[in-house]
Amino acid sequence: MAHDRYDYVIIGAGPAGVFAALELVKAGKSDILILEKGRDLQRRRCPARETHCVGCKTCDIMTG
Repeated sequence: MAHDRYDYVIIGAGPAGVFAALELVKAGKSDILILEKGRDLQRRRCPARETHCVGCKTCDIMTG
């Protein structure tokens, strides 16, 4: 559901952002927007797992 305004905006879907969203939902809050600059989980890959770090512009491990 897209809005022009939200009661809560969380910047970053890392551990702290996800935890904050979960706590808000537990408290009965639901008008929450989470902004994340990383790629969708299904599209993330890290070359370092096969060779070495190549300095990706947006790191799939450190972003998101």
